[in-house]
Formats: sequence, structure tokens, C-alpha cells
Amino acid sequence: MSRLVIEIDPEQHRQIKTLATFSGMTIKEFILSRVLSPRVKDEEGQADATDTLLRSEKNAARLRQAIAEPAEKHVVFESMKDLEDALGI
Repeated sequence: MSRLVIEIDPEQHRQIKTLATFSGMTIKEFILSRVLSPRVKDEEGQADATDTLLRSEKNAARLRQAIAEPAEKHVVFESMKDLEDALGI
């Protein structure tokens, strides 16, 4: 197995982590899904979780707000269920 290391600033890391969390993925899974197979659809032909979330204006606004939040206000969710509960979805 090979290792890939990139340097990003803390704000970029937080934004990527937020997007990954909204997608129900780890950062590694999220990055690989975007780089190796962007716009992947699941076995039922549905768009990935991020695309699905962004299609809803309400969820898209919440995602943009979460990305824009200062790092000290950042919340880490332990599971997708915790995230859904926090968003009220």
C-alpha cells in the first residue's frame, strides 16, 4: 500500500472534514471518491450523499454555513445519525 501526504491549512482540512461528514464518509473515502470517480452513483443510480444534500436548498445552505463557521465553533459528529439529529433531518 502507498501513502499520499499533502499539506493543507487547518481551514481547508475543516472544510473537507465537514463535506466528508455530510457525505457519511471518512476524509480518505471522500477524497478518493472525488478524485478517482467523481459523480459516482450508487447501485440504484442515485447521486452520492453530498450531491443529494446539495440538491436541497435548505441542506445546501446548512452545509455552506457549516463550512463557513470559524474553526472554534466546529462540531464533530460521531455518526451519521448524530449529524442527522443535529440537522433535524
